[in-house]
Amino acid sequence: MPQNDAALGDEIYTDRYVRPYAALYTDHPLWGCNVALLSRLLKPLGNWLDTCCGQGWHLAQFPGHQRMGIDKSAAQLEQARLHNPDVTFIQADITEYEAPEGQRFDVVSNFWSAYSYLNDEDAIRKLVEKLVRWTAPGGALYLELTVPELLEDFNDSDFAAETGARVSLRSPDGASWDYRDAGGLHRMMSPPVEFFIDIIAPHFSRTNNATLVGAVRQFVAWGKRPDS
Repeated sequence: MPQNDAALGDEIYTDRYVRPYAALYTDHPLWGCNVALLSRLLKPLGNWLDTCCGQGWHLAQFPGHQRMGIDKSAAQLEQARLHNPDVTFIQADITEYEAPEGQRFDVVSNFWSAYSYLNDEDAIRKLVEKLVRWTAPGGALYLELTVPELLEDFNDSDFAAETGARVSLRSPDGASWDYRDAGGLHRMMSPPVEFFIDIIAPHFSRTNNATLVGAVRQFVAWGKRPDS
């Protein structure tokens, strides 16, 4: 991750961002559809890894499952542990962390385009390849992707109007952009959806992506191939 962008992210995800983050991204009713989708992906008492898990809101919706969360922010993980006393949390940079040899998960997730903070296509590729490796045979991988060509429409969305969040493009194709919300300025970058399909699809029996809100897609890959 480029040093300046990493520092920017570190400055945002501190104690002062805990309450605004919750209001925007966990308490807001818009994200309830994530729970409906996850309920279809998780097998009974399945093993689930949520990467860049933030305050662990999604994990808290599924008690009884074996769950694990990874996040870089100590402030976010403090809240996650309060909401999920029975979940294993690891404070680590997801680009540097490696799961113990042989450890795999029935579901691996990465919400809210968290990969976009990497701001580097090669770094994003390596992360996605890691998430594929961590998915168990027969398991599912879930990513929320930002569609660059649709970002210009975000500022006209109901969510933007309600919350005051704004997007400004740094590149004509929308692949690089700035996102400003109550926490401050988030510097982001996302390749097109086809980039993710090319990496993920060969390892799974099927994939699908549907619009969640505006420029955000729910990308799901089912049925991890045993030899991948």
